[in-house]
Amino acid sequence: MGAEAVRRVCPVIAGPTAVGKTALVVELAARFPIEIVSLDSRQIYHGLRLGTAQPDATELAACPHHLVDFLPPTERYSARRFRDDFQRVAAGIRERGRCPVLVGGAGLYLTALREGLFALPADPDALAAVRRELDALPDDEIRDRLHAEDPASWTRIHARDRYRSQRALEIRRLAGEPMSDLMADRRPDPALGWDYPLVVLDRERDDLRARIARRLQAMLEAGWLAETSALLARHGPDCPGLRTLGYRELSAHLAGETDLPTALAQVSLRTGQYAKRQQTWFRAQPQLRSGAPDDPTLREALSRLLERSCATR
Repeated sequence: MGAEAVRRVCPVIAGPTAVGKTALVVELAARFPIEIVSLDSRQIYHGLRLGTAQPDATELAACPHHLVDFLPPTERYSARRFRDDFQRVAAGIRERGRCPVLVGGAGLYLTALREGLFALPADPDALAAVRRELDALPDDEIRDRLHAEDPASWTRIHARDRYRSQRALEIRRLAGEPMSDLMADRRPDPALGWDYPLVVLDRERDDLRARIARRLQAMLEAGWLAETSALLARHGPDCPGLRTLGYRELSAHLAGETDLPTALAQVSLRTGQYAKRQQTWFRAQPQLRSGAPDDPTLREALSRLLERSCATR
């Protein structure tokens, strides 16, 4: 037993897009020996700096960030790979005598860490064949097949979430069972040896919508359209990175399919809808505390949590 029995603590600071997670954590980094591990499924992509709100030079100088801006936009990423990357990165942070803190809004990745992942048949040729077949299908056909083969996942996954809808179909084909059944049968995997106490940052929806609008305007003024154009020229519109919300709509504008005001209106609407889904999901999760980033009670709870986590490093 002894020290080996002590579970390590990795705080999770999560919440919807534009709620103010990064600013709060950078502030806390001045008081605690922490390093941020990004809990974001889009900030991973190299070159998608503006449209995914990757940390800027000042934020990176104030606090190290990991799993940001490292993956080519042409590559896919998964919750399983994130789980493996987290173990590697967190071990390195502890070796430096510092504390990892997960920060972001990717609920699927948090679930992968907290609950583990079910195993699939390890046949790369079979996966490649299934993926080729599904990649060729339009979004509505993917949704129709998911409804027929895994109705529970069809209900759970948002209609515009092509990636997760296709992933559920891939799992259905490879495992021979619906993803929803596999998820119901799985058990927590204690192998990582971490606790993930969750603090949820939240705001009133009108406030959050206003923050989203200001962020989108700032992204545009900083050169988001030019960034998207350069990525399209280098990688083409169908690469996984450019399926990201915002880039998808700007790509359609650059291809002449919509005018810029229409594209921006779509981005604003869909980002607000995405933030609402994030709020709903995180509010339903077991958590230590939730509140606005400037809530004194939340800040005090977060400070106590960081003191405790740093004491176990």
